[in-house]
Amino acid sequence: MRRLAFVATAALLAASPAAAAGTRAVVIGIDGMDPNLLQRFMDEGRMPHFRALIDEGSLTPLETSIPPQSPVAWSNFITGTDPGGHGIFDFIHRDPETYTPIFSAAEILEPHRTLALGDWILPLSGGGTVLLRRGEAFWETLERAGVPCTVIRVPANYPPSPTGQQTLAGMGTPDLLGSYGTFALYTDDPAWEGAMASGGRVRLVKVDDGRVRTTIEGPRNSLRRSRPVLECPLIIDVDVANDAARITVASREAFLRAGEWSGWLPVEFELVGPFKKLRGMCRFYLKSLSPLRLYASPINIDPSHPALPISTPGNLARRLAERAGPYYTQGIAEDTKALEAGVFGDGEFVTQTDTIMAERERMHDVLLDDYQTGLLFFYVSTIDQSCHALWRDADPAHPAHVAGNGFEDRFGELYEEMDRMLGEVRARVPRDAAIIILSDHGFAPFYQKVNVNTWLYRNGYLALIRPEEIGRHPLFGNVFWRRTRAYAAGLNGLYVNLAGRESRGIVPTGPQCDALLDELRAKLLAWRDPESNEPVITTVYKASEVYHGAEAHNAPDLVIGYNRGYRTSDDSALGTLSNELIVPNLAKWTGDHCIDHRWVPGVLISNRRVLVPDPSLIDVPVTIIRLFGVEPPAAMKGRNVFAGGGETAAGR
Repeated sequence: MRRLAFVATAALLAASPAAAAGTRAVVIGIDGMDPNLLQRFMDEGRMPHFRALIDEGSLTPLETSIPPQSPVAWSNFITGTDPGGHGIFDFIHRDPETYTPIFSAAEILEPHRTLALGDWILPLSGGGTVLLRRGEAFWETLERAGVPCTVIRVPANYPPSPTGQQTLAGMGTPDLLGSYGTFALYTDDPAWEGAMASGGRVRLVKVDDGRVRTTIEGPRNSLRRSRPVLECPLIIDVDVANDAARITVASREAFLRAGEWSGWLPVEFELVGPFKKLRGMCRFYLKSLSPLRLYASPINIDPSHPALPISTPGNLARRLAERAGPYYTQGIAEDTKALEAGVFGDGEFVTQTDTIMAERERMHDVLLDDYQTGLLFFYVSTIDQSCHALWRDADPAHPAHVAGNGFEDRFGELYEEMDRMLGEVRARVPRDAAIIILSDHGFAPFYQKVNVNTWLYRNGYLALIRPEEIGRHPLFGNVFWRRTRAYAAGLNGLYVNLAGRESRGIVPTGPQCDALLDELRAKLLAWRDPESNEPVITTVYKASEVYHGAEAHNAPDLVIGYNRGYRTSDDSALGTLSNELIVPNLAKWTGDHCIDHRWVPGVLISNRRVLVPDPSLIDVPVTIIRLFGVEPPAAMKGRNVFAGGGETAAGR
């Protein structure tokens, strides 16, 4: 019935006046494309297709979101509203009842009703994952007008919002463990014993007569009362003499030499005997044989047998895999965590990202083959993740810079890859098609880690239960809430410990809260780095100054914009205090954009002239809708950037 309904919907779309008119628009979303880097590579003559497109139309900076974080920015793009409308204010929100940091974009719900039969727990009512982004997606507006859309891997759309359009989920899509990416390292190297790898698992194994018998750990079996961890057998046959290994998983084999990657191998977990299985897939990288070091990617949802909803219609993921080959379904596929943990070197990370780009290009090729009319949107993440992970290679001023490792020009190579992708689009779509390229934000160096919760503690706004144990308690575990007036959670948010909102709030609403916010803003803006005398923070907004809409009451009370070169530390973002206020960033994650939005605008490029002087992300969905002659909903606050006079969504 679902398939028949989709066929009927497709027939209606094909017969609609908008579709029959043959209007075409291709939009490429390139996460993290920076206007300064783009201009540099164009000036070097490395991006002829971008140059030709700009000569036909426009290149302009694109105002990003406040704060300039990808889930926030892409939600602005999807809904045409600021976070007050769509409700995504940061990668990380906080639960005011428990103060626990929580992911902002989706929530996992347990079944409302279950039936217990011995050790079995059978769900009788719906659970699953809920998309927390509010507001109507622009492709839903176009759907009502009969305009067909294909929207591939746009962030902040997992699980995919219900629609008859073709969509594939992107950033926010978990792996099969429900995490945003958990790799595994199998090794007999004693140096890894007891090692903790953020975003990964280290499995110490024993090579016995040339063979390792171990397992791939899956999610917990929620159908059993004891919730045991599901496991899939994994056998590693080691041939040290030939520097090779055979990997056997789910009756499939891969033969690897040291330094080689496998293709995708199926991973199966038995839920209820041999007839009810949970399917996923992963890739392996053989780093070395002696000692054995074998990397296993996060267990991705298999697009051929999706265990979780990742596309609309449900069979789109499978159809793309049949034609383009299997592909990473995990929202952020580039494994920066393995790089940070030392499992990957820079070269191995680059090789993995090249594989991801090749998968994306095969998928893009299939989509261009099928494209006839309406909207085609395609998203690319590799520039963003590579700038995060490899900025130190290209920036001699970075404290983590190591000269001469061979990846100083990696960004230029990736921008050239984007140019080739644009060349394919220009060669294969009709000349009357609108072509739009945009990025959600630009990039900046991340030189210094800022511990803003430590600043709040030292300035008397946050209290500790045991001050002598500072740095030893994650997730605000050492905070004395009944003496705390303010705390920071997430990458840019600061909250007042407000009475009646937080479970142990002490700050009264009204004038006292307003006075505290004014005091905090003034002191944060006056904060200077003692080493350089540079301001640490260059903007601080009250939520009421930048957010508008039904969700604005859920925003952080203050939004912090860090100076270029500074950013909150991961520890502070998750509620861990440290002894230092500012420390040099010697990690691998060395480029960033979660700072003052004015430092990191995105780009807007089109073969049409942009006629407004200051385009913003919220203008783009209105512009796309207007291309098809459709009236945007009143909730969308943006302008049509191709209309002289800056026409608003409401026609003002």
